[in-house]
Amino acid sequence: MAASKEQLDGMRDTFKDADKDGSGKLSLRELEKIVLAMSGMKKEFAEMILKHADHDKDMMINYDELINMFAHDDPEDKVKAMYRMYDTDKDGTISKRELAKLMSMGEAQIGSGMMSLVWSMADEDGDGRLDYPEFCKLINKYKM
Repeated sequence: MAASKEQLDGMRDTFKDADKDGSGKLSLRELEKIVLAMSGMKKEFAEMILKHADHDKDMMINYDELINMFAHDDPEDKVKAMYRMYDTDKDGTISKRELAKLMSMGEAQIGSGMMSLVWSMADEDGDGRLDYPEFCKLINKYKM
């Protein structure tokens, strides 16, 4: 489901508060402050958001770019957006390192043993990369 009007208003207010220089865009440093204010998040998540949402490649994120990142009505669109976000090197697949980095960003730290177990179940063809169908199965299985 897409963001509600209240959620969009909250995002706009947060965006405006973080935009200290009034440029209408957030730098990585400004985005990091928003991310760090969220419970359990690490500043590396800000870089991931910037890479994913910065469509004009100016190394800043405007409000529309931020909102477009969350504006998915179709669950399949959400999974595709998540896949693109996890694919930080933009090679069309997700490496074990990319998945481990992202899984370690939240509150719950995942150990290397658990990561290896998840990876061995997710990488069905054993090529060392998760393609989109493998990623979908992982998401559906673990409700990530």
